[in-house]
Amino acid sequence: MRRSGNWVRFGRLLPLCVVLVGMGNSSPAATIRFDELGTDALIDVNGLPFQNVHFGFSPGQAFFNQIVGTEGTAVLSIDPVLTGPTTGALTIAFDTPTTLLRFDIFLQSIFTIDDSDQGQNGGPAYTVLLSNGMSLAGGTTPQENGVYSEGEFVYSGDAIDGAVITFFNGVDVSGSPVLAFGLDNLTYDAPESSVPEPPTFLGMGIGLLTMLMNRRRDA
Repeated sequence: MRRSGNWVRFGRLLPLCVVLVGMGNSSPAATIRFDELGTDALIDVNGLPFQNVHFGFSPGQAFFNQIVGTEGTAVLSIDPVLTGPTTGALTIAFDTPTTLLRFDIFLQSIFTIDDSDQGQNGGPAYTVLLSNGMSLAGGTTPQENGVYSEGEFVYSGDAIDGAVITFFNGVDVSGSPVLAFGLDNLTYDAPESSVPEPPTFLGMGIGLLTMLMNRRRDA
């Protein structure tokens, strides 16, 4: 009976061992929320290195930690955010190539901005030129009771080491100029040095299996 009970416990814990071993092969993500440096003073994003990401912006000036009044209005982007004029281009370079790039974005307009230049609402709202040569465009839609038009960009594929983001710089359907953009929740693959090494998980799994096998032999 004891032998049978040990086998039952072994069977129940075996999936946990498999998970511990397999965790070493996962690719965790890192997210910059642009509140990490506080908001007491505006920080020029051009030339700024932060969490294995290097930012650039030209022409003009963009800020890493701007408060623009998204609280209670925007859904995806929440103050503080990276923001600047739509006349400039934002450059993002990664110390370690990433297979994931995601961010929330908004434009200073309460109207939809199309995801291409073929729509009735102008566009594209933004264009992302990846370091692998791919060019991807997106649109934004207004949020209820908000003052911005928001969207979400997601890329998952071959590893890239950077991207250049440009923005719609024209007038929306009301005839109002779209002068500013905001970007939040920049997500990418976390560098290996920031997560536990695979051998750690492998050792945990093997150790647990060894303990279970020893208990079974002693029974």
